[in-house]
Amino acid sequence: MKGRNRIQGALVLLISLMLWLGVGPVLSLLYLSWPRSGEGWLSVLQGYITVHIPFMVLFLGLLLGARLIIGTRLGKLLSPRGFRWRYAAQSGLAYLLISILSTICHIGSIEPNGIPFGNWILFIIPVLLLTPMQAIAEETIFRALPARIAYGDTLPDSPLRALPFSVVSGLLFLIPHLGNPEVVLSEEAVLPMLYYFLWGAAAAYLAVETGGFEAPCAMHAVNNLYIALIVNYPDSAMPTEALLIDSTPASSITTLLYALLAFIIIHGLSVWRGYIEEGFRWQGRSRAGS
Repeated sequence: MKGRNRIQGALVLLISLMLWLGVGPVLSLLYLSWPRSGEGWLSVLQGYITVHIPFMVLFLGLLLGARLIIGTRLGKLLSPRGFRWRYAAQSGLAYLLISILSTICHIGSIEPNGIPFGNWILFIIPVLLLTPMQAIAEETIFRALPARIAYGDTLPDSPLRALPFSVVSGLLFLIPHLGNPEVVLSEEAVLPMLYYFLWGAAAAYLAVETGGFEAPCAMHAVNNLYIALIVNYPDSAMPTEALLIDSTPASSITTLLYALLAFIIIHGLSVWRGYIEEGFRWQGRSRAGS
């Protein structure tokens, strides 16, 4: 079954990429061509929807591909034993606490955005719908599907075997983000590039070690939701009306350090939880996929 699973994963990956990079941008352009009357925050919301249309197409493609080609649910593809919602919630909460800590440490460079609170409340609903969808789609296409292609229906049972996949995943995550304003407009582009690479590599390693992609999905969603709703920054790739604006450059070394700190803490929690519940991950135990 291993070879068949790899072929199925590669086929879903190829079709999803075509939908994301081909059909998605066309639909975004069609949406942009429609007459608009929105101003202010409504215009920002329309921009946010435009950016996320390709991810909506990608998410739909992954849902259908997982069901029709691989013969499983998307949640099962992300976690062979079934999506562990409790673990995802724990990981997301830990990442949220780190994000709040980062905000507190940057308090001197943060100021209110000035958006009316009523408008911000209305903005929450579409953001809560679209942002997790985008995060899950990215985690699936950059990590879950490449893992299936690399390992078939089992995940690695040693850190050494997981390392090449982590490096490749980091590169896959970096490449589509090279066009983001955080990289293009930065005077020290190497720092945001390193951030994207390390985020992708660490997320892949954490997913393989814990036997599922719940933690990366939750952390990715929380990261993007926090930027979209709580603290955004100038030249952000995510056009939103967050409550606060942080003038600290996205290429700041502190941004990189806080992201790595979040992974270290969640990795530690995962290891501790693994000892308590089922024994350490790297004790020669492989996990069967769907």
